[in-house]
Formats: sequence, structure tokens, C-alpha cells
Amino acid sequence: MLNFRMMKNTQIKFLGYIFVILLSFTSCNDGLAELNVNPNTSDVLTYDAQFLRIQTAASGPRTVAGPMLSYAGGIVQHAASLATAGFPGDKYWDGGNAGEHYNYRYGNTVKNLVDLIKRTSEDPELSNYHNIARIMRVFVFQRITDLYGDVPYSEAGLGFEEGIVSPVFDTQESIYMDFFNELEQAIPALSSSRLTYGPSDQLYGGNIEKWKKMGYSLMLRIAMRLQKVNPSLAENYVEKAIQGGVFTSNADNMVMLHSSGNEDNWNGFNRYMVDNFNGHRVSKTLVDVLVDTGDPRLTIYAQSFDDISPIMGLPNGYDPTTILDTPGGDDLAVYAWWNKTIITPLDAPRILMTYSEMCLLQAEAVLRGWISGDATEWYNKGVGAGMQQWNVYSGIDVPSDTDIDDYLTNNPFDGTYEMIGDQYWLTTYMNFYECFANLRRTGFPNLVPVNYSGNETGGTIPRRLEYSENEQQLNTENYNAAIVRQGPDTYTTRIWWDVE
Repeated sequence: MLNFRMMKNTQIKFLGYIFVILLSFTSCNDGLAELNVNPNTSDVLTYDAQFLRIQTAASGPRTVAGPMLSYAGGIVQHAASLATAGFPGDKYWDGGNAGEHYNYRYGNTVKNLVDLIKRTSEDPELSNYHNIARIMRVFVFQRITDLYGDVPYSEAGLGFEEGIVSPVFDTQESIYMDFFNELEQAIPALSSSRLTYGPSDQLYGGNIEKWKKMGYSLMLRIAMRLQKVNPSLAENYVEKAIQGGVFTSNADNMVMLHSSGNEDNWNGFNRYMVDNFNGHRVSKTLVDVLVDTGDPRLTIYAQSFDDISPIMGLPNGYDPTTILDTPGGDDLAVYAWWNKTIITPLDAPRILMTYSEMCLLQAEAVLRGWISGDATEWYNKGVGAGMQQWNVYSGIDVPSDTDIDDYLTNNPFDGTYEMIGDQYWLTTYMNFYECFANLRRTGFPNLVPVNYSGNETGGTIPRRLEYSENEQQLNTENYNAAIVRQGPDTYTTRIWWDVE
């Protein structure tokens, strides 16, 4: 597994190790060089192998899955815990690893992406390899900047190639503008007549048409982030994305496939859950919404400890002492567990972006007058797709068309942004990155904040995560410039697109 080095050390890239080894060979005479070569390995890092590593890392290893559950999962009230230290998102305070996502992405995913994009940039026959990697780079960086705000972007991953070991922090606005530029160039450049990734592409198997849909769906997601800060630009790119062609069914969903044979390709979230299953439960907020509306996803998202008792969620913001005054008390066994069929297998897939999201975003765009269409129709499609997207998990029985129709009859769309936001929150269950971002963008669902004693936000929902402590110490000048421009490095500082 590639290392999780600090940002200062990003110059030591995986390709660099191979380069050093090759240099050592040249210092030997021909006979000794032959003795030093393993005939069963290659001196060249293949594009496919590197891309597989990038995808697996983007899905989220155990190192990242834990902090994302304990921060974003708790903040959006999908998850809850009685822990006073290991589950900071539930209490709105610092758990000491808010920068774990930051460290891992720059120490692993980013440097591999930058390297792959550079290595495939010269040969026209590798244009699909090159442009698919550019689309993946946008996907990865959107998560990073949405969590932290201003981050290294234009100089990130250039330590080995250009000796930049202290990259500047780009403004989130400039990063988002480059996202649009990258997607507008990369998507149309994809061609079914050129070489493409094979089995190493665990998302789409090198299918060019699927990658085009993924790219335009990503453009739609990015464009909607600008809803408050730059609505005219948002409208422009919403139209471009839809005209280009976004997801049209659950068959297009961005789903990362994992395997149980190789630890490097395990589902990192499930690995974390297997090791820490007793530390957290499904939130009362989520369970209550599912129960109150008769949502058939209840038994997909949660299960009772004995599969017989009623499913009851754990309220957020409590510890082993304060929970004693609640109806469930401190017996964790009575609170809703995660559905073990989904979160236990190490080879379970990971849902990253869906048709359901695209339908709900289009419903919102219709309400805003940005596109023509029927908002209710898009809303209903989004709800139905969100209920049936879980069929990628072996052993899960998804709601039938009749179940979905009954739910929509009992919970008809009222034409409000709130209902769209509520459904987006439900459909991005276990996708904590996206759920946290959309909550900040829209304000929905209207969650009741926790106000645990000693919290760091004054009892308000966090707006971002704090930077890595490593970056503060090793890239101090650029870090300081970023917080002067953006605001204090705290959980309450709003990022560029998150205006009040």
C-alpha cells in the first residue's frame, strides 16, 4: 500500500521509487545488473495498475473511512455515538484527526493522479487514459476542497517533477473554475476509437460512454454548488451538463467495486466498521424520518440488535452519562445497528454518485427556472432511484415499484426545495462527503444542532473541517496565507460557496 506521507514529502512519489531503483542498476556492470533484476516484476508502473490504485484510494481506505464517518456522518446525523473522543462530529469538537482525509489524499491519491496525467499527456493514443484521469482528479479534488475550502491545487503533487514541496493554497473559487475547464476539455476528448482502461477500471471497465455520463453528472453536481455564490454561472453549467448527458438510470451509477482477496482493494469503510462496529449506531434523526414517513429504506439502512425488536436510533450529542435520562438509556444494544449485509463484507461495493442525485438536482433546477421540465416528475424519479440503487449489494431486497408508488402517494411532493433537500440527504446515506456538502449548500434537512458541553462551534452545525496539523507545521507560510484570506482554521469558518 502506498504511504500516507505528509504534504511536505509529496515529492517522493511512487514513480520516484522505481526511478531510484533503476538508477542503482546503472551503477553496476552488466552482469551484476542482471542479477539484481527480478524476472517476475516490471520496472515500469503501468497506467492500469496506477489507475486501479487511484480508484481504490478515491473510494476510501480504512484510514479515511473512520474519520469521515466520525466527522461528517455525525454532523449530518446519519450516525451517532456515545464516545466523548472518537466520534467528534456527534459532539462538534476536535477529535484530532480532522486532517486525516487531507493527509491521505495528498500523500497518495493526488500525487498518483498528477503523475498519471503527466505520463499520458504526450501520446494521442493514450488520450482516454489521460482524460479519464483528469475527470477523476476533479472528483477527488472536489471532495478535498469541499471539506476544507482553500487547498493546494495548481502546485499539488509536483514535488518530484518540479521540486515544489511547499505548494500554495489556491482559492476555492479558482479551483472550481478550473474544474469546469477540465471537464469541458476532458469529456469531449473521450473517444471509443482509442485505447482505454480495461479490468483495472473498477468503476466502468473503460466504457467511454459511461465515463462521459459520469463527467457531465459531476459537472451538474459541481454547478449546483454555486447556487448561492454565483447563480448565473451555476445555471450556465447546469444547462451544459444536462445537454451533454448525465446519468439516465441506476445502471450509470458511479459504484466502486471491491474484492476480498487483496487487502489493498478491500472496501475501506467496511474494514473500519468490522473493527469498530460497537462504537456507533444509526442516528435517531435518520430512523425517525424513515419511520414517520413509512420509508421502505428503513430496513436497508438499519436493523435492530435482534432483528425482532423495533428499530430505534441513537440520539446525537450524548455521552454514557447524559444518555441515562433518555428512554433508551445507556444500553447500546437497543439502538439501531447498521445493516450488516451492507457494511460487513470486505468486497462490498461503494456508491459514490448516483442517478437519484441527478434527478433531485434537476428537480431543483426546474424550480429555480434554470431548465424546463416537471419538478415533480424529476423528484419522483429521484426518490424511486434512490430506493432501488441499493440492489448493488448482494442480499438486499430493494423496494418494488409498488412500494415506491405507495410511498410517493403517502408523501407527495409539495414543490419545495426542502423536500428535495430531505430526499438528497436520504439518498446519500453512507456517502458522508456529499451529504455534508449538500446540507451546507441548501440548509436541508433542517437538523436540530447538538449543544454538547465544551463543543467548538457554540452549538451550531460545523461548516468545514480543520486543516491537517502536519500542513500547519510543514507548509506554514502558505497555510497562514490561506487562513488570512479564508478565515480562521475552525469548524465554523464558511468556505467560498457556503455563503449565508
